[in-house]
Amino acid sequence: MLRGNDRGSYTVPSPRLYPHQWAWDSAFAAIGWAHFDPTRAWLEIETLFTGQWPDGRIPHILFHRRDADYFPGPDFWQTEWTTSISQPPVWATAVRRLVEITGDESRLPALTPKIDASHRWFHDQRDPLGVGAIAVAHPWESGLDNCPVWDAPMNRVDVSNPPSFERRDTGVVGDASQRPTDDQYVQYACIVKAIARDDFGPGPFAVYDPLVTAILARAEEDLAWLSARAALPTKAAARAERLRRGLTNHLYDEDLGRFVYHDARADERITCDVIGAYLPLFANLDAPLATRLRAGLQERFRANHPLPSTSPLDPLFEAKRYWRGPTWINTNWLLADDVCGTDPGLGQATVDLVRDNGFYEYFDADTGAGLGGESFTWSAALCLDLIARGDAT
Repeated sequence: MLRGNDRGSYTVPSPRLYPHQWAWDSAFAAIGWAHFDPTRAWLEIETLFTGQWPDGRIPHILFHRRDADYFPGPDFWQTEWTTSISQPPVWATAVRRLVEITGDESRLPALTPKIDASHRWFHDQRDPLGVGAIAVAHPWESGLDNCPVWDAPMNRVDVSNPPSFERRDTGVVGDASQRPTDDQYVQYACIVKAIARDDFGPGPFAVYDPLVTAILARAEEDLAWLSARAALPTKAAARAERLRRGLTNHLYDEDLGRFVYHDARADERITCDVIGAYLPLFANLDAPLATRLRAGLQERFRANHPLPSTSPLDPLFEAKRYWRGPTWINTNWLLADDVCGTDPGLGQATVDLVRDNGFYEYFDADTGAGLGGESFTWSAALCLDLIARGDAT
């Protein structure tokens, strides 16, 4: 699967639906490559960093080739060859995993300062209230593009003068019920244009996100581990601790027993029961808090093929629509990590889901049917890693 999606120095997530280099997809792909072609794994990460902006941001897409059949391309973003937003920063975690798999530390002196700059960008540009957590500037920056938590903030986006565009994704997938709606795409497009008008600053959308905050907190721990081996000091450990405090002080809801999202522009808490509300488990939380999160997953995310992206008990659950219900391999991989302490059978259930239904982008949590893009890179790469680390056979 990875060989088939290889474009020489980067891996496309899915040849027809996503024909470019995505940031967190590439980090996950590198983990898969490391198990059978370590040199190619390191090249994946190094290629991702060729798109780094001078301010440190890692764009969520790098357009190495022009493709008239993909929307939105760099012209729509008003950039030269990347997008202007980022994605959940899993690249430090991926680089640590590459070192663990390959034993090669020779790339760390070059990569560590670049990773450090990308992390500092999140702290500097994505914490508008200064609370020690991360607010995304676009739903796409979260990685969970049409998750129900974005509905209310997106409905406040000014769409009075929308740019013209033509969607291409529904033509590839065929079944529009598996994709974001047309109204959501208008809102997405308007935010992109507003960010460009803001000189590529944060723009009008700012929602504090426990998933991105937690992934960055874990990434800071991993960066501290990398920097020690590269003998290049960073402030990553202190930043990780600040993020954990920000998570618990600003985004944890004691009554609900899970994390919530916070619209910084409207000063409104968003309490949809989604997988991102539990992914702070990945950030090495204190035991009592982690216990409550695990109990919530067991109680509210039951499915034949765990873990759905939105709780089936939430009124906004949609079984087949992208991040509003289906099961995804990457969030399962994150939650199957030892530090999360989730059901030890999650890794095996994840591999069995792919083995039985194919390398799809996401899956119906009830039936197991494959949905979205076909020949999906991280569904292969992360299954390889689950097997290699002993979470599945």
